Amino acid sequence: MVKKTIISLLLVMLFSLVSFNMTASKGNATPAKLGTQVILAKAEVNDFEIAYRVAGDVNKPGVLFIHGTPGDGTAFSSYLENSSLQSEFLLISVDRLGWGTSTLPDKLVDGDFALQAQSIIAVMEKFPNQQWIVVGHSLGASIAPKVALLAPQKVRRLILLAGSLDPKLGKPRWYNRAANTWLISRLIGRSMRHSNREIMNLSQQLNIMNQQLVENRLNVDVVVIQGMKDRLVSPDNATFAKQSWQNHFRQLDIIELESEGHFLPWRQAELVIKTIQSTQHETAITQ
Repeated sequence: MVKKTIISLLLVMLFSLVSFNMTASKGNATPAKLGTQVILAKAEVNDFEIAYRVAGDVNKPGVLFIHGTPGDGTAFSSYLENSSLQSEFLLISVDRLGWGTSTLPDKLVDGDFALQAQSIIAVMEKFPNQQWIVVGHSLGASIAPKVALLAPQKVRRLILLAGSLDPKLGKPRWYNRAANTWLISRLIGRSMRHSNREIMNLSQQLNIMNQQLVENRLNVDVVVIQGMKDRLVSPDNATFAKQSWQNHFRQLDIIELESEGHFLPWRQAELVIKTIQSTQHETAITQ
């Protein structure tokens, strides 16, 4: 009985972790063309370096993409290579601290929103004349409002794709707790161990962030896009945003996609690009 339970546990964890890994692998479908159109650069924050890819026009408004967990900035390569976006915006996709070629000691990879947001703001400060549209997916969408809280004068719009927003819905699941034990954390490897640590602290970080939102009203537009068949992030997060965030941002739009799951940056690229471009004209978003 014990043996069967352990085998079942490992199989469920493997399935779940493979699902999370799709966030990273999907982004590699269009390899980054590092050269004349997309370049790789770094910024310093405290004692660490955050890597980012940059493309587009430095004289245009900025769009900054934040990937989920696990993953890196190549998740948004197709957006940085999009000729239409390149002509209208400065485009940046970061490797969050602890991921890709950004640096962070293993013991500090724990999903600290403040540290992640500060590093992203350090990238923004390399381009001081820009106001930013911040696009986040999954955990990147969870972190994005923290960027707006810490640097409200730099952020014009948040586009949150399949993000955990509700602290109650962001609590770790049983397999996250299992993966956090000494034995299983060694079996799943460094990348998934880091990812699981971020998920273990997600609810606490969301709670802190939402308390800060209650105390503020940001002059920032927010668009929440959520797939209603998402099995990794509860679709009820869109309802939470609708009920809890209405009075804390300049404008809040919720787009619920009935037939979509978690991987919106790739399956709904046209909608995401339309939502980015609509910021230029301040028009309402329609599906």
